[in-house]
Amino acid sequence: MGISDLYLSLEQRRNISHFANIVRIAKSDNNISPEEIEFLAKVSNKYNITDEKFREIIRKPENVPTIAYYDCLERIERLYELLIMVKADHQVEKEEVSMLRRITTGLAFPLNRVDMIVDRSIEIDVDQVSIEDFSDEILRLLKMK
Repeated sequence: MGISDLYLSLEQRRNISHFANIVRIAKSDNNISPEEIEFLAKVSNKYNITDEKFREIIRKPENVPTIAYYDCLERIERLYELLIMVKADHQVEKEEVSMLRRITTGLAFPLNRVDMIVDRSIEIDVDQVSIEDFSDEILRLLKMK
């Protein structure tokens, strides 16, 4: 984290943290596919990640800590985007799933539900399921809906 990072808002730090988590998943199988690069570019634009910060995070995503979220729906939205990265190249690698479990834990999902949430998420076809339907499914797993 550079000196300029000290002046970022909490929302900007969360966005950078989330982007770094997505990069961790992309790099977990030691190969970033063209589809993954395309998704990373889209996400970096969505969260206003500068080109300099993009390159820095691609090089060393582990330098950016995971920031937990208080709001459950925010956590689910972040999980949905992480899942899109896992499935971006249409191959779900065990290293990606393992990284997804670690990040899901870091996002402050209940520890006793992390495996269930990740396993169910992997079964879901993100190309066919909206964020709203995904949220409903995860909330059911959390027994909140």
